[in-house]
Amino acid sequence: MGARWSVTTKRAVVAGFVVLAIVLFWRAGDIVQPFIWGLIVAYILLPVVGAIERRFTLSRTVSALAVFVALLAIIIGGGRLIVPRIAENAGDLEKNWPVLLANATLTISNVFDQLGLSDVDKVLIGPNVDDIERQLAAMAQRTALPFAVGLGHFLLEFLVFLIATFLLLRDAPRLYEFVRRNLPNRQRREIVQVLGETNVMLGRYIRGQFLLVALMSTVTTIGLTLLGVPYSVLLGVLTGLLETIPFVGPITAGAIACLVALGHPNPFGWSQLVYVGVVAIMYTILRHAEDYLVIPTVIGRAVRLHPAIVIFSLLTGGGVFGLIGIVLAVPFAATLRLILIYVGAKLRDEDPFPQLEVELAEATEAPGETVESSRVPGRARP
Repeated sequence: MGARWSVTTKRAVVAGFVVLAIVLFWRAGDIVQPFIWGLIVAYILLPVVGAIERRFTLSRTVSALAVFVALLAIIIGGGRLIVPRIAENAGDLEKNWPVLLANATLTISNVFDQLGLSDVDKVLIGPNVDDIERQLAAMAQRTALPFAVGLGHFLLEFLVFLIATFLLLRDAPRLYEFVRRNLPNRQRREIVQVLGETNVMLGRYIRGQFLLVALMSTVTTIGLTLLGVPYSVLLGVLTGLLETIPFVGPITAGAIACLVALGHPNPFGWSQLVYVGVVAIMYTILRHAEDYLVIPTVIGRAVRLHPAIVIFSLLTGGGVFGLIGIVLAVPFAATLRLILIYVGAKLRDEDPFPQLEVELAEATEAPGETVESSRVPGRARP
């Protein structure tokens, strides 16, 4: 047996591997993105795999394969139903936005004229219309890349995503055991407990956010369709995605929908202002229903982060890592918060777990969730 490593050597090696992993992730962000998406989707579906494995006494591989096939069917079915509509809406909107903008501008100008504020209209509206049109045209040119250019790259990434998702669904318990066995003996129990607390919080937040996006996208699309607002599918999906950004996201989604409604003749014979007002009221009702019914039930207060920190995390994550950074920003900030609570208690020579238990109890107030419900990903508690 060779010489034993000192504590300093062990810490240096671990720190070196952590730094190397961060550098590789930073430099190869585009390459690792399919793996990260696979990790996120697998994390969401792990409880389903575990439930099937226990309920039907199937092997882990068969349970993971069943969930994977169901996921593939949902992706293919949803892609055939929704993606063409979104693409069609986006193409139509790109072609028709000058008309929408002109109609909206005309409506606003007429309102100013009726109120005797034509001078304000000339100062605020008129000079800015051309500038807005130029900016939108430039934006459209930057984003209108040929679809075929990135098709091969997308298909390759999608294949990697599918493979990574299945392997993680199948091997999550073994990966967990590997990590647990290689933790330092003295800190193993506490680290495993911290990971368990973090898993409860992140599991509820991530699954809740995906459900929230799907629910708000569906309800908004139905509402806009009933009101005759064009591009309802595109606006509905956009609304669902923007719901993940506190305050700013819902307001932005509502403003975009109102602008589209303002520039499009309504099918009910109402004045445009009344039509826009109805759309705004619909968004307001949905927002209040989300705040007082959906979020407390689906998500609870899982991450317990101040809205300003959430917005900062989203902007930072999106600016550095793009879409994947936006998805992971809040979970990362919430995990960092729990780690800081643990480290702070250790620095004060206190037991950190009573405070962590309080955090978890308050984060799982919604029905059907307990602190003991999912401490270890993909693994039943003994």
